[in-house]
This record gives sequence, structure tokens and C-alpha cells, in this order.
Amino acid sequence: MKPRYYIQTYGCQMNVHDSERMAGMLDDLGYEPTAVADEAHVILMNTCAVRERPEHKLYSELGSLRKLKKSNPDLIIGVAGCMAQREADGIRARVPEVDILLGPRNLHHLPHLLRRAQSEHHNQNADGLDLECDPTPATPVRRSSAVSAYVDIIFGCNFNCTYCAVPSARGREVSRSPQEVLDEIKQLSDLGYREVTLLGQTVNAYGHDLEKLPDGSRVDFAWLLEQINGINSKLRVRFTSPHPMYFNQRLIESIAALPAVCEHLHLPLQSGDNECLKRMKRTYTIEKYRRIIDSIREKIPGVSVTTDAIVGFCGESEEEFAGTLRAFEEIQFDQAYMFAYSPRHTTEAWEWANDVPHETKQRRLRELIDLQNHTAREKNRALVGGSYEVLVEGVSDKDPTRLMGRTRGNKLVLFPGESDNYPVGSFVEVVTHEAFLWGFVGEAQRLVARPASRKIIELSVV
Repeated sequence: MKPRYYIQTYGCQMNVHDSERMAGMLDDLGYEPTAVADEAHVILMNTCAVRERPEHKLYSELGSLRKLKKSNPDLIIGVAGCMAQREADGIRARVPEVDILLGPRNLHHLPHLLRRAQSEHHNQNADGLDLECDPTPATPVRRSSAVSAYVDIIFGCNFNCTYCAVPSARGREVSRSPQEVLDEIKQLSDLGYREVTLLGQTVNAYGHDLEKLPDGSRVDFAWLLEQINGINSKLRVRFTSPHPMYFNQRLIESIAALPAVCEHLHLPLQSGDNECLKRMKRTYTIEKYRRIIDSIREKIPGVSVTTDAIVGFCGESEEEFAGTLRAFEEIQFDQAYMFAYSPRHTTEAWEWANDVPHETKQRRLRELIDLQNHTAREKNRALVGGSYEVLVEGVSDKDPTRLMGRTRGNKLVLFPGESDNYPVGSFVEVVTHEAFLWGFVGEAQRLVARPASRKIIELSVV
């Protein structure tokens, strides 16, 4: 019987893809995945450091794994991702049973660290935490979807937002070479993947650290989108997360003009007040943000716009919070990820007075969520009766008689049907007849395109 591994993932899409890479490397070493941690010979916890809650959850999970290791001393326990990079000393002190610490820039060292941990009988010195390491070497990947694929294009972040722990975990920006990115996307297209999501902490900063092409043209994010569209204009292309400072008219026009790029923009706002944005060091104003959204909507009527927002940041007054409410009312986002501010160690704001009481943060968060939920429901209700191209992702978790998929605008759609008629990876025309906060229920009209079949491998994602 082959040795088995279990990977649990916390956090963003970049972490999900990092887990796919680690799974691919373990496959190459002769391991096979298991969905049950108790059956594994190697357990990897891929962590997030953006908020406090996942950190608490990790330590709770590690407490359970300590007990598991007592009954199975040969078990290898690894902590990867942003928390491993930022909190290595704390993890070593609190959970000495952890054998491997692996930062997000050092994933390609996993095979070496695993062998070292095994040979040294689980010595805690088996770690990969070098922020200066080149994070770009190609590794095997076990894709978690047969339909959509994540593709890293830039690693790290050069911004210094005062609340954000990511730069201390992922380091400075490093763009992958254009040829590597385009070769990977061509391979995915040739394999029959229907959708790719380009990943980067500041994805539209891509190329600023690369040399010009031999013909003198500049490699930037708009150029990359144009090249991908040239590979396969029918491939759905998404990207996350862009920064407002790297948006210009050329990029907006490229997004609007290229058939491959989906009509969906996720653009973090964080606050609707300029003074709060200054304290966050977000480097743009609410006016600049509004101009980007207005230009996108002018060029792409019906585009879906989503965002991130933080309430209760250090010094946020009622007037400043009102600016965020006003921005949400005026911009009318399709969806938003909204959080109460959580101080993070090693950030600039960690040293500041966390002067917004917990109760005030929670009250403001409820107000913003209520406003956004009302907006999302109304926007979806206005779209009932429309016909949309839906990429089938699988059977609904809650209703096995329905299939689920997403529109180009990233709206979730459920519709009655069987996978024999509408297989995973197919495009289906669906007319919506009922709207909800999360999307729609509709009826399939016709199969637009049928894909080649491929097995879906699931990873545990939290």
C-alpha cells in the first residue's frame, strides 16, 4: 500500500493553488491522497495569516494532531503557508511535534524537507523559510478541478499596507517569466481546461520587474492578457487580486476588448474614506477607485464587480465608516468580502492603538453586511429571466437533482439536470427564473459545448 498524505488548506485562492503544488510533489514521491487525516502518513496544514480566526483554528487543529502523533510516532506533521513563515518560532514553541515549516516562497523544497524530516527523526530544523528564495521553479501540480485551473503569474507584494501581514509572509514581488506562464496556459488549454484564474497578491503588477521584449515592447498585465487570448479566445480567463494603483486605461480597454477575459472584476476597496485609506497606506483615493469602476462599467455594460472591505480599522470614526456605507450604496457591488479589523503581528498597525471597541466593529460589520446583502439580492432579482452561458462545475452539494456552475460574471447558477446530459466542464445555456443572495436557480436550454472527461481530485479546503 502506498503511503498517504492529507492536506488542509486555509485562506485564499493562492493557498489553494499552493496546496495543489504540494499535492503534485507528493504524488511524484509515490504518495497518494486521503480525505481522512487519521489515515495519513504525512499531514500538511497550509495556513493563512490575514485574519486572527484561521490562526486560532490552526492551533486547535494542531492540538488534535499532537494526540494523533502520540499514537503514530512516524507521522510527519508540516505547517506551510503564511503562518509558517511569520510565526515559525511560536509554532515551534507551542507545538514541538511539528516536523516541517514551509513558507510560501519555498514550496519546491518540500521533497527535500520531507526526506530530511524522516531521516532526522522529525527534527524541527527541517524548514524552508527563506524570503529571498526564488519562488518560481516549476513543480508538479495535482489540480483540484477538472474544469478550472489556477496559474501563478506573480509572487509577493511591494505595497506596505499598514494592516496587512502578507508582505512579511510572501516577500517582494517577483514575476514569472512570460514564456513559463504562456506555456502552462497553452498546456491547460490543450488538456481541455475551460477556465484559468491568474493569481498574484497584486496580480496587475505583473511584468514591472521584467525586461522589455526584443522588439522593445513592454511586458505588463495587459500584454499578458492579450497573449493568453491569442492562445485560445474561448478559454475563460479570470484574475485576482488587482490593485487600483496598477489600473490604467490601456488595461481597462484590454479587459473590455478581449473575448477570453470574463466580465467580472474583483477590486479591493477596503474603505470608502480617504483619511482611513491614508492610514491603511492604500495609495489611492475613493475618487480614483470610483473612476476605475465607472470606466469599467462604461466599457463593459453588465460587468460584475466584487470587492473586499475592512471595518473598524485603527481610528475609524463614525463619519469614516459612513463613507464606506456611502461607497457601497453608490457603487452597488455584486458581492463583497467584509471583515472586522484584526490586528496582525509584524504589521505597522500592530503598534497602534486598536481604538475601535469590539462591539462597535461588530455593529458596523452587521450594518455593512446587511446593506450589501440587500444590494446583491436586488441586483440578482433584476437579472431574472436572462439567458447565461454557464460552465458546469458539478452536482450541487445540497441537492443532487441539480447541477451547479458559474456565469462569465461569476454568478453561481443551479439548474435541474443530470451529468450524463450536461457533463462537468460543458457550457450550458441557462435561463434564470429565481434569484437569491448567492445567485440563481434556472432551467437549461441547450448544451453549448461538451468537454473531454477528466477525473476531479478534491483537496480539503477551509
